[in-house]
Amino acid sequence: MQAIGFLIYFICGLWGLFLSFQIVDSVFGEGAAFLSLLVAPALLGIAPLYALFANGDWLPLAVTYGGGLIGAVFVGMAD
Repeated sequence: MQAIGFLIYFICGLWGLFLSFQIVDSVFGEGAAFLSLLVAPALLGIAPLYALFANGDWLPLAVTYGGGLIGAVFVGMAD
């Protein structure tokens, strides 16, 4: 079960990073999106919330934070 949990973390983390990068790119431009990967990763953490409140798009929030919660459940079941 623990391996499944870490796999969920990995897949949802990469998918959430991709979605957040697209959100930051569409709002601030490609240069700011690239800098947010290196300098300000908190901007990528806030991007799913921005997508929800500005566009009503639940997918980035569900993938980023929901995937983390589901992964934590599977990792916790391994103990």
